[in-house]
Amino acid sequence: MIDIKWRSEYDKLWLKFKGKEFRFEDALEVIFGGKKFSSEQIKYGSKLINIIEDNGFAVHRKAEYDQRVRLYILLNPEKVSNARAIYKKVHEREKAFTFSTLLEEANKSAGWNYCYIKDTAIGYWTNFYRSVEVQHISISKEDVDGWITLFKLFGSSIILNDVSIDEQKERTETIHLHTDLDLRLNQTGKNHYQLPHYTFTDSLKDDDIVSASAIAIVQKNKIDWDKVIQLAKDNGIMNTLGFVLECVNKEAKKQVFSKKLLDKIEKNKTRDIKIIKGIPTVGEIRNLAYKELEDKWNVRCYQADSFKKVVLDLVR
Repeated sequence: MIDIKWRSEYDKLWLKFKGKEFRFEDALEVIFGGKKFSSEQIKYGSKLINIIEDNGFAVHRKAEYDQRVRLYILLNPEKVSNARAIYKKVHEREKAFTFSTLLEEANKSAGWNYCYIKDTAIGYWTNFYRSVEVQHISISKEDVDGWITLFKLFGSSIILNDVSIDEQKERTETIHLHTDLDLRLNQTGKNHYQLPHYTFTDSLKDDDIVSASAIAIVQKNKIDWDKVIQLAKDNGIMNTLGFVLECVNKEAKKQVFSKKLLDKIEKNKTRDIKIIKGIPTVGEIRNLAYKELEDKWNVRCYQADSFKKVVLDLVR
């Protein structure tokens, strides 16, 4: 029985579950029927699931209620076939390729749209002053199965919407997939990177003051500041926006950002106190040198040294 014709078994499981999660026991019920299984049937089912995963047709995650339980999900066979064709096409080229090459080919060949966000976009808009430790990509829900297969073939570990679904045994690059592209279509530029004013304001929302400051300095002549002000208003971060820009000016001892811009932001300042939380490497430390600006902008900042190094490195 262990000589598995896995594709026909996969078809049975696909007809039953399609894109729904299932447990190992659920798979055994579909394959063999009933509720009780022999040791040979369990061994067969285990090998079958492993083969289906190894061939890129399924992924799993650990159940929240019990980390010992695996929840499986089958990937759409059409998307899997498209991904395999894309990977083969790129792989057959003579020169080495990267994950970005795969993205470009997927968009060209299959029309799978995408947008670089978070760390990836921050790295790009700061001229890689902020290193890109992991890649973050916004994709459409309808294409997620294809992207998962493509990056499984590439050998990357995959995190989908902040849940690990394919962690490689060897240390490999991690790809973070976010199925929110439909909400980000207006944020995407021609080069598939999230536009700088969105990346900047997202960094402010995340209390990533170093990244926000770096983007603002490097891209100050390209950022649409009217859009930044509107986004800050929509997301309740107007006080943070004014505080960060004015702190950069303070450390630089000159007007990196104009008084006209700061006055425009100040007109939209709110009365509520905005807390800029510390990050693990910094801790909750306030620098009294910023107290006057904290009071002006109704902010309490626990990232005391965020501005000094960025200004030293980037302000000319």
